[in-house]
Amino acid sequence: MKDPRRTYDIKLFDLEEGDNRFRYRLGQDFFDAFGPMEFRDAEMDVDVNVVKRGNLMEVHMQSKGSVELPDDRTGEPYRQPLEGDLNFLIRYGHEFNDDNADLVVIPFQTPVYNMAQPIYEMVLLSIPMKHLDPSVPEPLLPEAEEETKAVDPRFEILKKLINDKNK
Repeated sequence: MKDPRRTYDIKLFDLEEGDNRFRYRLGQDFFDAFGPMEFRDAEMDVDVNVVKRGNLMEVHMQSKGSVELPDDRTGEPYRQPLEGDLNFLIRYGHEFNDDNADLVVIPFQTPVYNMAQPIYEMVLLSIPMKHLDPSVPEPLLPEAEEETKAVDPRFEILKKLINDKNK
């Protein structure tokens, strides 16, 4: 069976100087290829623009869509809208290096760069840390009750003496 991530291969030698645009529609199968996910029913549109300038390529990616997440308060599933973007550079070098998030170095004569991993990371980074369904009202916080404690009258007299002494 063919790896579904191969769909996101970009043939570098076929790129023209300037803008090269790619559009992808991602479903849950894309994310399942990376392993178990905390979300289900993903629907994402991803636009990738690779701007080639000699041996340097600027990659600009944007995503928009939604996933189904469990609400942190109720545990019930809800649709979470997502939007993300990611920009990085690809350049040729002697050996592969992706230690820097903003620059990927690929060996000379590399014919293909696979966009699946950067797309996956961009979408994951767009998922909020807190999963809160906006249709569920915030729990009402109890109003701060003013405590009116009865003060022992002897302490009131002492307080008055201290205050008078400090004047």
